[in-house]
Amino acid sequence: MRLWPWIVGGGLAAYAWSRHREHAKTGPSAPVLAGPLSGRWVWPVPRWNGRAPVISNPFGPEHHGVDVMFARQPSDTLRIGSPNSSARFVTPDGMNALAASDGVVWSAMQTPRGFAVVIDHGPAKVATFYTHLEKLLVTPTANAKTGQRVRAGQPIGVIGADPLDAEHLKHLHFELWLGGPNNAVDPATVMRSWELVGDSGALVARNAGFVYRPIGASGDPYPDWIRALKDKAGVYVIREIDTREVVYVGSSSGTLYATLTRHFQTWRRYKGFWRGQYGQGHDPGLTYPRDRVEVAIRITSPSASLDEELRLIRKLKPRDNLTGVPAPEEAPF
Repeated sequence: MRLWPWIVGGGLAAYAWSRHREHAKTGPSAPVLAGPLSGRWVWPVPRWNGRAPVISNPFGPEHHGVDVMFARQPSDTLRIGSPNSSARFVTPDGMNALAASDGVVWSAMQTPRGFAVVIDHGPAKVATFYTHLEKLLVTPTANAKTGQRVRAGQPIGVIGADPLDAEHLKHLHFELWLGGPNNAVDPATVMRSWELVGDSGALVARNAGFVYRPIGASGDPYPDWIRALKDKAGVYVIREIDTREVVYVGSSSGTLYATLTRHFQTWRRYKGFWRGQYGQGHDPGLTYPRDRVEVAIRITSPSASLDEELRLIRKLKPRDNLTGVPAPEEAPF
């Protein structure tokens, strides 16, 4: 769908360069949305250490979006005047920007204001714009040529600072467009009802509640919190995004990353499971489309991982554990 055919080549860069000024003073009341948007919507920045993000700089006549950071607390050790902290707000290193809703990546490229991403949330003529990213976590594209789809809450980039800003303060600049970039509206009103996603850069502690997070589409780099599971012990829970049904619970005593990610490697097969499965023992080794499921992690000691897996199987009753392999009528080899 060609909602914004001019956003190709230097179009987005020109927009980011000339149209929004980060620290402009706000003026008269900005346009607001008449009602909520359809579908699932989440804040474009996840929680951090249990803290919800806030709007640090509102929409205004020369600031056609909102800036998102975290309110500074007395216990914060991030130095005021550093790229991570002002007197009132902070942003830690490595914080991800998240897709606010399901959609197609229309544009993802370098601009003078940092990396920027536009997501088309069709069929409605709604799009979101994210900038000041220091790294992309989606495939670079223009005019939606890659056709890459993202889910609400999926990491799309790492938040950085505006290279043209003298403060060089890390924050996400976020815009909501109705029909195109010339019709940006103040997202603050509807953001009050949007879901807050758990910290996408942290592991879930042993006794903490589960936080389910998307892991991207096939071919995307795994998010940092998945890569951090290497050499860890613990359990994982896989559930479907649309239905919220728990489909699988697994564990590892020291190779949690490899054990979890095999569920998304559809190319890997052992002939003992010729109907699209692989594995041994009680583990049917089911594989799942990455863009249709989300994952929760609980870190344990190596000796406790299996007991925790069995406890969660009894508690959550996952759909595919133990019963996931159909009885074969005849082996094809």
